[in-house]
Amino acid sequence: PGSSQLPQFPHAHACAPVLTHVQFQPPSSAAHVPGMGSCVGSTAERGQQQLGPQSCRGTPDWRPMDLLKNSEHAKGLFNGLFAHEEQLCGRYAVFYHSYSHAALLYETRAAAAAVLHGYCPAQAPLPRLLADDFGETPDAAKLMEKVAKEWGPTKSDHRTEFRRVGISVMCSLLATGPECCMQVAFFEGYSCKKIAFRAVLEEELLRAPCATTAEAGPLVDQLLALAAESGLDTSILGGKPSPSGHAGHLLQIFVRRDLVDRLCYAALPYGEIDKARILAHPLHFMDPEAVKMFAVSADPTFQDNRAKFQEDLQNLFSESLHRLRAPGPQHRE
Repeated sequence: PGSSQLPQFPHAHACAPVLTHVQFQPPSSAAHVPGMGSCVGSTAERGQQQLGPQSCRGTPDWRPMDLLKNSEHAKGLFNGLFAHEEQLCGRYAVFYHSYSHAALLYETRAAAAAVLHGYCPAQAPLPRLLADDFGETPDAAKLMEKVAKEWGPTKSDHRTEFRRVGISVMCSLLATGPECCMQVAFFEGYSCKKIAFRAVLEEELLRAPCATTAEAGPLVDQLLALAAESGLDTSILGGKPSPSGHAGHLLQIFVRRDLVDRLCYAALPYGEIDKARILAHPLHFMDPEAVKMFAVSADPTFQDNRAKFQEDLQNLFSESLHRLRAPGPQHRE
């Protein structure tokens, strides 16, 4: 996966007009995504490239960007997201997922996937890890069927069954609704608090497997300690808040266009079918040719420390797996 890592882009797309408070620079013509030379090889891909970045199509409303006018940190990150869109719009559709309290879960899943499956989490965490959870919902069509016939019709995405496989997304970095504006949500993030995050984390450590029953609790305590060192807000789990007080994160998700119908569907707020939802299947999300992701964080300390945090998590899981696989009896109860 490392061969397909994408560089960080410091600029935004030239389609952005000059705003009163927020100005954008056009991307460098020398900017290039390694391994993506064939992105605009087909007629369809060239057509998509000519249409330009997804968030800039039609008549976009740039006023939400004024909400970032007092944060150079946020403006720089959003510039990078626009530049990614310009580079990848030929072959990939883009979606945006705002989150906060789930950040440690996502980072833990990414580190576990790196150790267990060779996933490269350099640019982003992993929303879902356990492929077994997707047995009854292998694609978006099955997920929609579950929503329509078993989990819906309202607030279906609040159900545990949905949360195991799906995530809520917006289709533009400039969207103002119907559910979430990225600039409004960026600093605090978008999340449901009615989740036992620690219990979910302990369960996944057992199922991955990265720990025994006796080790799961202490391992979570170690994760919280590492998060505190990195500046990641884990207050919902009993850990420390971020240094800036901002707990928000934004995940930019590029889905290869031939996979969009398999993994995505349109939805009203709370998941009622007709905004968008993505089936976050790890087999696709860990494949850098199928799905490319970039994560940005509202807290500057964690944004700067994330790479070291991931390294520490992977070292921790490597040690835990070594103990699990060591000769001798292993007690999982």
